[in-house]
Amino acid sequence: MRSRKKLVITVLACLGIACPAYFAGNLLFFGFPEEGTDYPGTLLPFLIILAASAAGIILCVFLRRRISGTERIQARASRTGRSGAKDLIPKQKPSVFMILRWGLMIVFSFFMIAGGLLFGLRISSLSIPVLSCPWNREQMAEASCYYLSHLNELFELPLTDILLFFASTLGFTIVLGRIMCGFLCPMGLIQDLMDKLRQKLCMNGFTMNEKRYQAVKPVKWCLLFLFFGLWFAGGNFCNFCPAITVSPILAGMSTSLYVSGFLMILVLIGSFFKRRMWCLVCPLGYLVGLLHKISLFRIRKDCTACTECGACYEACPMGIKLIYTERENTDVTDVNCIMCGECIRKCPEDNALSMTFAGKQIYTASRAQVMSSYQRNLRKEER
Repeated sequence: MRSRKKLVITVLACLGIACPAYFAGNLLFFGFPEEGTDYPGTLLPFLIILAASAAGIILCVFLRRRISGTERIQARASRTGRSGAKDLIPKQKPSVFMILRWGLMIVFSFFMIAGGLLFGLRISSLSIPVLSCPWNREQMAEASCYYLSHLNELFELPLTDILLFFASTLGFTIVLGRIMCGFLCPMGLIQDLMDKLRQKLCMNGFTMNEKRYQAVKPVKWCLLFLFFGLWFAGGNFCNFCPAITVSPILAGMSTSLYVSGFLMILVLIGSFFKRRMWCLVCPLGYLVGLLHKISLFRIRKDCTACTECGACYEACPMGIKLIYTERENTDVTDVNCIMCGECIRKCPEDNALSMTFAGKQIYTASRAQVMSSYQRNLRKEER
């Protein structure tokens, strides 16, 4: 009975997403004139999206207050876990690893969006998964998503270009895996910035549990199906993808937006209340994750050091339970893991969790780092 219910939900989700995806090219969000617009006029649709997202967030907060019956809904997000209860671990000082991660996200997002425009650099026919939108023609290297979602156009290319496409896509995927999602992706940076904004405003996020994570999966399967199959029906996935509202627009391209513009508003609102909301359903990110078994970046667990506190599961923005429940295998790398390192940062046991590259440990859990946050809090209270 339960499996039948899941099937019905999946079918309904597919129908609900497939219809607007098929007609995405007809549902105009913002259209540029044929002669185009000079920069900074090209930023207008992005500014409209930001304004609409801000209005949506304010509306959501207002409705939550009315529904909850409280005078205000606010709490420090850093002290609120996945279940909505107060986290046992106080806010920590950023580690070198996290500073490096944020620095790489900012630098790569800038150069992959505007690097080619500024410096005239372009690596022809080289495709790197989960980087700048290939709709942006003024970039250093394009993502793999366009040709993967338009296989008919891929196989019309010369054989050397096809081989180079697959070689570069597989090569970068094997070497980096989904660390591209956590360290390099501009969409990931925007989502993390929305999460940081919520924390600065001291608002509660949307609480997730196992049941809600399971409810999101049909959306992911539907988007994956559309990603590969929409061109068969004469549709264009790019008109449906929210990433097209970021890289081309910020690089100065006068690109008309269709359903992608509406969807980006939902992504920004969702990412404000739930960290990495789009990553939960991103088809390209999931495809990259399928090769996690041979990726050089791994998440490893010392099961003997684990005390089953659950801090890793609470910290994971992707809701990966394996990292908490595994009691035998040392390799807990999951297809959905974006390698953000939050589970390692929040783990209070030395070396219980670690990130490795080609077998070499590059980041590990530290009890001293976690305990230092308690010490800072005690000093503040003493003052």
